[in-house]
Amino acid sequence: MIILVDAMGGDNAPDAVIKGAIKAAPEINAEICLVGNAEIINKKVKEFYGKETIEEMAKNIKIHNTTEVIEMEDIPTVAIKHKKDSSMVVGFRLLKEGQGDVFISAGNSGALLTGATLLVRKNKRNR
Repeated sequence: MIILVDAMGGDNAPDAVIKGAIKAAPEINAEICLVGNAEIINKKVKEFYGKETIEEMAKNIKIHNTTEVIEMEDIPTVAIKHKKDSSMVVGFRLLKEGQGDVFISAGNSGALLTGATLLVRKNKRNR
C-alpha cells in the first residue's frame, strides 16, 4: 500500500506532517509518500532530527517533489486549475494514475473536495 500525504497542506504543515509520518512509519506496513517541496521537507528534517533527508529517518518514507502550495485562503476552483504543481493537485494526479492507494490532506477543504471531484472522478470501473 502507498499512502500519499499532502505535506504542505494544513495549519501546521509541513512540521506536523513530517513528525506524524516519521512517528507512523515503523508502525505501518505501507510506503508513505510525502507530496510537497523536498527542499523544505528535508530542511525541516535536519532542523528537527539532525538528518540530511527524511529517507534517513525511515526507509518507507519518500518525497514526491512539488513547487506550489494551495493556501487556505485560495479560491478552490481557481487553485486547482492554476496551481498544477501544488502538493494537492499532484497528490490527486498520483492517486488517479495508480501511484498511490489513498491521498490524505489537511489543506484547503474546498480545494480538496474540488480536486477529488474534478481530478480523480470516480467512474463505473472504479466502483
